[in-house]
Amino acid sequence: MSNERDVALFMAQIYDQTDRHQDMVDTMKKVIELSADLTNDERNLLSVAYKNIIGSRRNGLRMIAAILEHEDGRGNTQRVASLNAYRKVILGELEKYCNELIGLVDLSLLPAAKTAESRVFYQKLKADYYRYICESRSDDEKTEPAQKAKECYEAAMQISNAEIAQYRPTSLGLILNYSVFLYEIIGEKQKAIDLAQKTYNTCSSNVEKNSDNSYSEATMILQLLRDNVQLWTQDNE
Repeated sequence: MSNERDVALFMAQIYDQTDRHQDMVDTMKKVIELSADLTNDERNLLSVAYKNIIGSRRNGLRMIAAILEHEDGRGNTQRVASLNAYRKVILGELEKYCNELIGLVDLSLLPAAKTAESRVFYQKLKADYYRYICESRSDDEKTEPAQKAKECYEAAMQISNAEIAQYRPTSLGLILNYSVFLYEIIGEKQKAIDLAQKTYNTCSSNVEKNSDNSYSEATMILQLLRDNVQLWTQDNE
């Protein structure tokens, strides 16, 4: 069994390198069936698999939204109708994959998680994918996934605050994504700015406590937090 799983992991990496995103997703699902207790590297592979397949659809929805606005402004009703129909197809695909990953986390991955790092990772993953569902829904339609995302982010924050140093990449990445959720999805803009700014101020002097492998990732996330604070502050002036 372990040999079969090793081969599957190897092929998942090959599919990633050759942009075979659906094959990568299917292979990581097979890996989880063989054992749902994933290492850090395996968790990252799973994340990349779904990020690739979701990312193209998120980008597509953003592009369609911009084109829709343009065509609607010009009164091109037939084009607008066709674009709305196509948007519905892509949104359906995006939500299918998001719910698929959320189901994997709930049914297999979280029950098998043995460390605080893995529990935070999975709660954050669920929250992120509920957030992606929210992005292209109307205000009325995003209430439920937004509430679920909030609950998952807060569950992850609770574990992280109790068991993981804040300067670790796992904690910093969680705070980065949670602050984006606060700002972009539920409109708690000042809370998002305060959280990102406080985290940056607190962790900048402690980031060197990370191992060599984690230092560059933590530094990159801190820079993203700083960039967001600057952008959000300008937008709110």
